[in-house]
Amino acid sequence: MIITTEEESHIIDFNRDRIIIADGRPQAALDRACSLLYSEEFDEIVIGIDPGKFPGIAVLGNGKTISVHHVSAGEVCPLIKKILREFDGKNVLVRIGHGARLVRSRLINDLLDLGLHIEMVDETGTTPRLGRGVHGQVVSDIIAAINIARIKGKKVGKQFIEPSQGEVRVIQEHSREHSNGRSTIPRLLARAVAKGEMTLEEAVEQHNGF
Repeated sequence: MIITTEEESHIIDFNRDRIIIADGRPQAALDRACSLLYSEEFDEIVIGIDPGKFPGIAVLGNGKTISVHHVSAGEVCPLIKKILREFDGKNVLVRIGHGARLVRSRLINDLLDLGLHIEMVDETGTTPRLGRGVHGQVVSDIIAAINIARIKGKKVGKQFIEPSQGEVRVIQEHSREHSNGRSTIPRLLARAVAKGEMTLEEAVEQHNGF
């Protein structure tokens, strides 16, 4: 593996697929080099997801934790696409916790559209109690994602999403918070948000006539 500049890369007698161009972003070049090395080392990649408004995500190769992430639910699929590019040609399995029903169902449907194999895992007991000196929901979500990735689950297909009345009310409450108390979206729009047909921001804008 060689990391070099664009100008010098043309005079290096080496496998072109093993040359990394440093284009002014040292960390990006290093990440690319590590990804290539990882992709050779591991037979199977398992992605664990602890679903929620901000899911924890862990990427494991042969049981070894490679990377961890904490993003919004809407950023999960773009992140997974990036991970797939990094490990192109490898078998990738996604394991997702059974909690956060609506978010989990939307994620499963979106990830199935990427052609991934998905298992749903009983996430009971995967979230640790944080001891002295360890704080933050982010840490809990990430550790849960690592634990989920290591538990064999049941293969799942497309999910039917029909939000409950309570789930619709929660989204309506979120819309009121989002608009600083100025308005609450109607149940029809809240239901569409719950089913993943539009974002909360889009629903609020539509309700307000923007």
